[in-house]
Amino acid sequence: MGEKNILGNWHRETADVDLLHEQIMSSLVSRVYDYVILIDINEKNMFVDYDNTGVKWEWTKEFHQYSEARHKMARHYIFSEDKEEYLNNSDVLLIKNKLAKSDEYMFTCRLVDEQGDIHNKLFHHYYLNREKGYVIATMEDKTSLLGRDTLTGEYNHRGFIEAAQQLIRDEQRKEEFAILYINLRGFKAVNDVFGSDGGDRALRRVCRALKRSELRPLLVGRVNADHFACLVDRRCIREDILTNLLHQTYVVNNRSMELFGICGIYLIGADERAGDVGHMCDGARMALHYIEDEYVKPFIYFDEKMRKKYRERTDTLSELKNAMDNGEFKVFYQPVYNVKTKRVASAEALIRWERSNGEMVSPGAFVPVLEDSGRISQMDLFVERSVISFLEERHREGKHIVPVSINMSRMDFYDKKMITAVLQDISNTTVPIDYTRFEVTETAYSSVAETNKSALAEFKNIGIKFYLDDFGSGYSSFSTLRDYDFDVVKLDRGFIQKIGTASKANGIIRSIIEMTHSIGAQVVAEGAETEEQVEFLTTCGCDFIQGFFFSKPLCMEDFEKLLDARA
Repeated sequence: MGEKNILGNWHRETADVDLLHEQIMSSLVSRVYDYVILIDINEKNMFVDYDNTGVKWEWTKEFHQYSEARHKMARHYIFSEDKEEYLNNSDVLLIKNKLAKSDEYMFTCRLVDEQGDIHNKLFHHYYLNREKGYVIATMEDKTSLLGRDTLTGEYNHRGFIEAAQQLIRDEQRKEEFAILYINLRGFKAVNDVFGSDGGDRALRRVCRALKRSELRPLLVGRVNADHFACLVDRRCIREDILTNLLHQTYVVNNRSMELFGICGIYLIGADERAGDVGHMCDGARMALHYIEDEYVKPFIYFDEKMRKKYRERTDTLSELKNAMDNGEFKVFYQPVYNVKTKRVASAEALIRWERSNGEMVSPGAFVPVLEDSGRISQMDLFVERSVISFLEERHREGKHIVPVSINMSRMDFYDKKMITAVLQDISNTTVPIDYTRFEVTETAYSSVAETNKSALAEFKNIGIKFYLDDFGSGYSSFSTLRDYDFDVVKLDRGFIQKIGTASKANGIIRSIIEMTHSIGAQVVAEGAETEEQVEFLTTCGCDFIQGFFFSKPLCMEDFEKLLDARA
């Protein structure tokens, strides 16, 4: 039978069965189904959807005669004493009559699985389109629902732990087990762009991609929000497969978004098979914090040193909360000097943590913790408001001020409340708009540009200047300059430290400065520490220099003294 005739206009409108699947799934309530089918009760045909999570149904993603399918169901799956009742209750004319009187029709029946276990199933029918006669039919297991995720139908956290524990402890299993813990980065942006329904569909797609991958997972679970876990045979882990799997393109209505995941891997030793799977999952999750560059190598193997470091990070996070409450964070200002005049032209605002005992904590020890915990936007907003307050007070008193640039995390652009708050602060301040500027790294820009470019546009539209920070430390430097109109490019200190060490380094720096000027942007060189470096940058036409040669970062009081002296 030709597919075109099976579901009439419905199928002509949705020739892509993946799209048909999405439209079916969008009509469902959030439950776990063994199968979902779409029945044309007028033509007595059906489409078998393919989000199987229970019964092994080989007709998925296909169109079939409804009568043939239900008789096969009765022969192979329905408990012998319930077969006649099932055939009577699932008759298409009966379903049509029941739905003519009510919005839904349900009946229960017992089913026998491949292991011989009996399950009580709820068969649920309702119209997807009453006028065309399209009915959604689902089968839901009422006896073993607690371990399943209601959105994807895969295991939830509890179910995954229990099922994995059972497999790993089975002495008859010959696999060399490993647990993969996967986190989708910046998934909130998917919900922002496509809505919650689009986000739900994306999560289901991720589950299907994992299940169908060459990793051949034994178990898949959505264990928390946008976090997934897989139990695999470690011999199936290939780094190229894993890298490709962790980068997916999600397309809805001709709009696309890049999905990036990171993965922690816990290899289960032969002597650990009786151990606590929850502890192993925690280890795989902890490993995520030690991925150095998620775009180059988005996965990492767990080792026990990580657990120790993770505890230290947890302790730091606890300290951070107390420090924020106690006002231990201070904004420092590192002056940026005009190369020609050798005078302070601007400054960069930097966060510093000064403990109550006077001890200074390196930003490298707490900024990554803030980023991982999702509190970096709270800190960035604190810096922004401190800077505006500082500039406002001096401006009100008629004192000399210079522009101050503030660092923004990529996560800031996904936080609508954060963006709204910053825009309101800038709109309400008495300080001219040119005195508040923002810095973004190449990595942050690449991430934001893919999904939330409008946030950058909002800032540019009201005249705010943007700096491209750490230029040269990323992997898409020139495309970043091509795709966005940055006002200032900050050369990464790694470039500056190589001045004088090789003619190639000098040539690259000179060329970058010339190229940046050719597109109408200015250049700040970061990290200049020697007279030789400053002299070379001056001969190259660099506009500004920021580094210890001129000044280290200063507390607010010392920076004020510098401004007053330079005025």
